[in-house]
This record gives sequence, structure tokens and C-alpha cells, in this order.
Amino acid sequence: MPAIQQLLHRVGRKPGGVLDTSNTGVQFEAGMLALGMFVLHQLIEWVIAVIYHHSVFETCNWDCVRYVSLAQQGYPATLTTVDHMENWAFFPLFPLLIRAIVAVTAISAPLAAVLLGKLLFLGSIYAFILFAKKYSSTLPPFYPALIVALSPYAVYGNSGYTEPLFLLLTSVFFVFLKDRRFLACGLVGMLLSASRAPGILVCLSYALVALQSLSTSNWEQRKEIVLGGLLIPLGLGLFMMHLYQHMGDALAFLHVQKAWGRNFGNPLAVIATGIHKGTIHLDWALMSLAAVIAALLLMLMQDAALGVFSLVSVLIPLSSGLESMPRYIWWQAPLLLLLAQIMKWRAARLVLIPLFAAGMVYMYIAWMQGKSWTT
Repeated sequence: MPAIQQLLHRVGRKPGGVLDTSNTGVQFEAGMLALGMFVLHQLIEWVIAVIYHHSVFETCNWDCVRYVSLAQQGYPATLTTVDHMENWAFFPLFPLLIRAIVAVTAISAPLAAVLLGKLLFLGSIYAFILFAKKYSSTLPPFYPALIVALSPYAVYGNSGYTEPLFLLLTSVFFVFLKDRRFLACGLVGMLLSASRAPGILVCLSYALVALQSLSTSNWEQRKEIVLGGLLIPLGLGLFMMHLYQHMGDALAFLHVQKAWGRNFGNPLAVIATGIHKGTIHLDWALMSLAAVIAALLLMLMQDAALGVFSLVSVLIPLSSGLESMPRYIWWQAPLLLLLAQIMKWRAARLVLIPLFAAGMVYMYIAWMQGKSWTT
């Protein structure tokens, strides 16, 4: 027990041995703002649902159904479908949380997934406000809250998807990283690497900051830096161990990508192909190109740790296709921070706020009508 208490004490400590006593006023303001924007979003969703004779608690479609299946049945040991599109591609943290809620409340798994997503959505707005405050202290907190709550792709926050979980965890991770709280980074990074494939990429940002800190750290701090770095891939490692013991392939989450139509190639060629195809593919291609440019600017001009994470987190999924790129872009903390900073200009607000709100409404209508391209 003393060893555990000492570890927890270190997790909440900033370098130099000083406990982190964050400004409670800032946290309270962020909490109230997040709650207000979350309620506004829920009201907008409810109005659209009423108009289109839909229920806000019956939005579990596509990937959400996969997570529910994992929560109920776990990962299959062998191929169970003709198309080989097995659930090995989906990471385990979100299904485990769904299972826990079902066990405690006895509600249905689809409803648990949607309610969990909503709760994480609220948490992600709050965490992103604190993240934005940490990396851009002069930025009014209303803009980060607005960016998450009224994003054109905020529908994934209410539909039983992992996006709000990922945004919440990455926001918290980078707040801890900014404060050099390396053990806390390791614990959050462990959850990230078990939540989605790009979660493991925070190792790159961690390594950049850790290497800068090693030269000025004492022996005790260096041990914490190393331990934090070792914790990050643990979530992915446990997932791989389970897959190996259960079905004999630790890399099944990668190998199954081909069955899902994801063949890795040149990301720039993927963008060019999307531009040539036109229609929705053109939108995704231009969005992805803008994300790559934004990540490069972020890396070169603002914060290397944020920029490296964003760049790699965009290029890797982009190399396998455009279809899911909006989810990799619009729920990524560093890129959303840039959008929030752009909001400081009045002209940008006048253009972006109506555009974002209209896009969000359009996405909800398409989602409720079962348009497959919304996945």
C-alpha cells in the first residue's frame, strides 16, 4: 500500500516535487461552459430527431453496432463472416466500458453505448477547454467549447462511437505532457493505446518532450520519465496479447484491414484520387489536405509535440483511404486547437460558426436517414 500511495502522489505532482494545485475557478468555468454547450447540442439533436421522427436514444448504427457486439460477445476466435470483415479491427477500451455499464445498470447494450458516448462527449468538451487553455492561455474558452460542441461531425459524440473518448484522453494527455507529469501521461497513454489505433502515436510526442527533459532531470525524475514511456504501449500490448491467446494472431487488428478495404499506399496519391473522383470524395480529400498542412504549420510554428502527433495521426489513416478521415480530423485535439485559435478573428467567426452549425444539422439528418457515407 505505501508503494501505491507513493505512485499516486507522484502522478499528481509537477516537476520539482510541487503538487499540482490547478486553478479551481478555471476548472469551474470550463465545467459550466462545457455543460451549457453540451445541453445546447442535445437540444439541437432532439429538435432534429422530432422533425424526422427519430429517437435520440436509438442512434447506435454501423461502428456502434460493432462495439456493442464486442461488449456482448467479445472478439471472435475464427472467421465468422463471408466478407472476413471481423471486429478484430476495433480496439477494446470502449466495448469494455459498455460492458461495465450494462453490468451495473442492466440497460441494453445499444442504449449503454449511446449514453456512454454522450457522457464522454460532455467530458471531451470540458477536457478540450482545459487543453486549449494550457496551450493557448489568451484564447477565450468559449471558442474551444464551440469547436467541439458544434463541429460538423459532432454527431459521433451522440452515436456510440469512440471519438469523444479519444478526444477526452488526448486532451488530458497533452495537458499532463505540458506540465511534465510523466507518470500521469503514461497512465492516460495506456488507455489511449487501448482505445483506437492512433492512440499509440502519443509515444512520439512523449519522446520529444521526454528527451528535452532528461538532460535537466535528476535520477528520480528520470525513472518517472522512463516508467511513463513504458506504460503508454501497455494498453496496445494487452490487446495484442489477448488476440494472440484468443485467435492466434497478435496483429489481427492490422491484418484484417485488407478485408475492410484498406490497402495502405501513398497518402498524397489517395488525396489526388479523391479530388479526381469528385462529389463527397473531393470534400474528404480537401479536408485531408488541409489537415496535413495544418499539422505541418502546428509542428513548425507552434508546438512540435502537438504537430508531430497530428501529422502522423492524419497520414497513417489517410494512406488507407478517405472514407473515415473526417473522424480522424474533427476529433483530434491539436487540429481543433488551431480552429479555435482562428475563431479569435471576427471575420472567421462570422463564416465558420454558421457553416459548422449547418454542417452539424446536415450530418444529423443524413445519420437519421441512414446514409452510409456518414460512417
